[in-house]
Amino acid sequence: MFKNTHSKTFPYTSFIPIVCLTLLGALMRMPGIGWPIIGDPAGMLLMHFPTSWDSLLFEYRDTNQRTLYIFLAKFSMWLFGENEWAFRLPGFLAGVLALPLAYRVGLMVTGAQSCALLGSLLLALSSTHLFHTRVTRGYSLTVFLALALVFLAYKLLDKNNTRLWASLFVLAGFSIILIVPSNIYFLAAIGVFYFAVLLHNFNKQEVAPLKSLLLPLLPLLALFGAVGSYLINIYADLQRAVVGAKNQYKLFNNIDDLSLSLERFSDVLISMVSPWGLWLYIFFIFGLLRLIKTKGLLLIAILFIVPITLVSLSGLLGPPRVYVYWLPFVLIGAAFGVTETLILIKNKYSSQLSYSLAAVFLAAIVFKPVMTYSENLSSVGSPSGTTLEEAKDAAVFVKNNVSDHDLIVIPYSDRVLRYYLEERVGKNMLNIIQSGRLGKLIFLGPSDIPPHEIPDVGLPIPNTHFLKNISFNTIKAFGDLRLYELGLNIIKLSPPGPDLDYENHIKFHHDKTVKLEHAEQPRLAGKLSLAVKQTGKRTKFYSKEMKVAINEKEGTFFLLNFAKEYDSGSEGALFFFKGNTPPGVLPLNGFHGVFVATTSHLIWKRLDLYKNFLVQPDDYENKSVKFIWEIKFGIIPVPIGEVMFAEGFRTQKTLTYFDGWQLFLLQDKASSNS
Repeated sequence: MFKNTHSKTFPYTSFIPIVCLTLLGALMRMPGIGWPIIGDPAGMLLMHFPTSWDSLLFEYRDTNQRTLYIFLAKFSMWLFGENEWAFRLPGFLAGVLALPLAYRVGLMVTGAQSCALLGSLLLALSSTHLFHTRVTRGYSLTVFLALALVFLAYKLLDKNNTRLWASLFVLAGFSIILIVPSNIYFLAAIGVFYFAVLLHNFNKQEVAPLKSLLLPLLPLLALFGAVGSYLINIYADLQRAVVGAKNQYKLFNNIDDLSLSLERFSDVLISMVSPWGLWLYIFFIFGLLRLIKTKGLLLIAILFIVPITLVSLSGLLGPPRVYVYWLPFVLIGAAFGVTETLILIKNKYSSQLSYSLAAVFLAAIVFKPVMTYSENLSSVGSPSGTTLEEAKDAAVFVKNNVSDHDLIVIPYSDRVLRYYLEERVGKNMLNIIQSGRLGKLIFLGPSDIPPHEIPDVGLPIPNTHFLKNISFNTIKAFGDLRLYELGLNIIKLSPPGPDLDYENHIKFHHDKTVKLEHAEQPRLAGKLSLAVKQTGKRTKFYSKEMKVAINEKEGTFFLLNFAKEYDSGSEGALFFFKGNTPPGVLPLNGFHGVFVATTSHLIWKRLDLYKNFLVQPDDYENKSVKFIWEIKFGIIPVPIGEVMFAEGFRTQKTLTYFDGWQLFLLQDKASSNS
């Protein structure tokens, strides 16, 4: 038989302490709310904020998609403007509001006001909760909704204002799935707890009509009906996400086995009691023992047993942040253990000793968070990074002052800048290919990045030093963001005239394994593309016409650009002879110039940030998609002396298409004028 462990009223004496706790929690979570958005939150902004509302709801693109958070943040930014604090506001509010809710749930679960206050204090000081509130990826929403679901389950079980609580229960349950689909494990635990209590109450009634059991089950059935339908709709996406998670762990952590293990589960347990340490679990266990024969013990036990069981069955143990829904209940259980210990000491020894130990414990739990607060704050991010305002201002300036034929180079790693400018960058690359014209070279990046290091492609590139000694003229500053124009003279080498089908007019050396054809479709520029058919695995071929360049000065480069089939592994290249070989190639805008050719349109496509390990839907599943082009630009230093080279390609597919070949000579203006 379950004992009643909760108070049905909100004690007036707790009002002032919980208000103070909530204000403390808000003040601790306020720093950094206006900082530049970096890391995964910036990735979420880049990849998912441009997505339509219905696509967000009915598709699950990658594991960084926090659908509910994106909904709320987009609404917040619509309401308050596109700024950092509006982006972070939903996570901040969820983190702050979780504190009084934790008090209320603690009171329900344990019936002890002192425990509820202490549990709320622990949550306010928790490094894990502070981190997730500031990082704004949706995990503070998970904590809030986990508490809300327990609160609403208790309300429904008490049969108070059933319609209101039932509606909110279904809404909260569906919402927690929209944050992270794996929250279904927690939701399943809530369902088991809810049904167990209903069944217990039904069995203890001497005369109980069946509808007394079935009617209270309707909210649960409605919730799992809605959640089940949603998960079935995105099932294929979830399968890809699981494969992606395994690829990610293998690629970055060298872990093949993601099943439940003590070593990896210990990371989850540690995160729940940070910054204090595992000793807090002593009080947690004691607290559970003191909750024997209550709904509180049943609740906390089920909240842990069900997810662990489901994780074991799935064979996929996610990172600690995935299980953040346990956090408030671990702290509430530990708080109850502490208060019960102090009560035992008071009853067995003296009130004075109990109060003294309470003061010592309170000092201990406050001391560690205070000491680590600045460290935790700095781990979230720093003021370094492009702000939304800077990126917006830069986008407006580029729109009004930069030609459609200028090559705009931006850092791949700057996700905020890409959010506002990446499409324009890609379309300028297309314009250059389709017109055969190249204007200026424009570099845009944060002031703390040397301009020659701006053209990164998301991975360490050793060749950015090629441009180290070139003149970068600052055209415009947007706060800490700079727009540069390269001091280079631009001379077109090939095609020599207005020939957009130049690659089809080159006479190539090639062996019998290669067959070259002129294709009307697919094409990106001119009237034809070059189709390369081969029987071998890899091959290369180059022009029969050798070209010679005599370079006498440093600061001279080739700029090569062409279009190819996306992700084909094939490349355009310059082949050098007589030993004068350049030291390498510097890619420009490595992944910005991808275009999907449909039956009637050419559509710019943003590549997923996590394409290296995620399994993405095949674009060709859409019958209107005919081809995917990737535009490539690269800078090649010209060695001093006589340089003999030929234009050509490297291929490694049975069928490859190329288009839009262009070659420019870039000369440093400073060197040219000296």
